[in-house]
Amino acid sequence: MSLEVLLIPLGIAAIAALKESRSTDLCEKCKATRVQDQDLLLEALEALGATDIQQSEGRVTAYSRYGRLTFARVGDVFLGRVDGVEEATPQMLGELDAAVGSILQFRTVESVRQQAAAMGLTLLTQTAQDGTVQLVFEERR
Repeated sequence: MSLEVLLIPLGIAAIAALKESRSTDLCEKCKATRVQDQDLLLEALEALGATDIQQSEGRVTAYSRYGRLTFARVGDVFLGRVDGVEEATPQMLGELDAAVGSILQFRTVESVRQQAAAMGLTLLTQTAQDGTVQLVFEERR
């Protein structure tokens, strides 16, 4: 038996094992989100009605109307997918992005309100349309 014949199956097995471990760690077939904060991701998933949300450092799984979801932090952002339904991933991520935007907008509006109150301003009107929020404040006399 030749040494070459023995090394080829070992090499193939090693490459397959390496590929499998990397795909699990890096969330194979995942698409990038804009989310960097795991707590924000969890809040957005709850807003979307996701259930059975499980988390560990840099990894989140949940169930939604799309099926099982997997998110993994790679670098500075989370990547996500709908497990087993690759074509549903872009739509799910679009809804996730909208939920994240609404959460961040709400947080920003609340922060502006608090800062305005600390500066002695009174909120006169608040209007929301087409995803934009307009706040009008007046200085207290």
